[in-house]
This record gives sequence, C-alpha cells and structure tokens, in this order.
Amino acid sequence: MHISAVEEYGLRCALQLASLSPGGLLAASQIAEREGISVQYASKIMHLFRKAGLVEAARGMQGGFRLARPAIEVSLKTVFSALKEEKKGFCNQYKGLQEECVHLKDCSVRPVWHVLSSYFDSVLEQLNLNDLVRSEVETQARMESFARQGADQLRARFLPPPQPSRSLE
Repeated sequence: MHISAVEEYGLRCALQLASLSPGGLLAASQIAEREGISVQYASKIMHLFRKAGLVEAARGMQGGFRLARPAIEVSLKTVFSALKEEKKGFCNQYKGLQEECVHLKDCSVRPVWHVLSSYFDSVLEQLNLNDLVRSEVETQARMESFARQGADQLRARFLPPPQPSRSLE
C-alpha cells in the first residue's frame, strides 16, 4: 500500500477544516502554516477539494475555506477521491521478461491482494473526518475497535465457508 504525498497532505488539510468551529474559515496560508507546506501546495489541494464539492470558499479579507458538509459525513474515501490519485490496486500483473504475467490464468497471490485492496477501500469508506479529529491515542483506540469489528465481516465476505470434512469409510 502506498499513500502519496498529496493524499497525506490532503487528508491533513481536510482535518484542519474538520477541526474548525461551525462557521469558521481557514485561508490557504493558514492551512499551509499549520501543516508546514507551501501556500501554493495548500492552494492546489483546496482547489481540488473545491472542484470535488468537498469545500466551500469565501472570498475577501476574512475569507477562506470550510468543509461543504459536516465532518461526520465526509469519508476518507471521499477525501482521497477528490485528490484524483489513481489507485492501481495491489496486483500489477508484473510480466518480467514475458509478454504477460506468467500467473495471469492461475495466481494464488491474487486473492490475497484482492482481500487487502477491498479491506483498504472498506476502511476508507467507513471512516470519516470526524473519526480523526482526535488525539493519536483516541484515534488508535478507535482503529483497534474498528479492526476487531471488521475482521469477522471480512472473513465472511472473502473467505469461503469451511467445507465439512469427509470421513473415509
């Protein structure tokens, strides 16, 4: 799994907006200063968010950005989608020196990548910005609870039910 710099900083910028009090605004320069990035980079991220309808902008001396809807309604998947980073998944069907991947027809690793990719997407869909506007300790506890709850659902979704063993008579 790889999270790009624009995804990491984009999520951090979204969290800056999620932590605002109702009606609050942050200018791109304020976001940049808080996150240790250039104003141009923060502006680029805000532009992508605005195009995706994730943020609203207010112009003028007291202007800035705010989330277009409550943080609890903004999934992490929505944030990443707004940044337009194309996810290729885990299996890139590496062909080596051949014309195509030698495991294209039968690959025992592909189901593993499929489960991991689906789990990653599921986590991004189920977590929202409000889940992350907390301390690291609180977020860690939330993630541990989330992981425990999701493990059984994933097993049921992706692993075939156990087959009854046949007795040899």
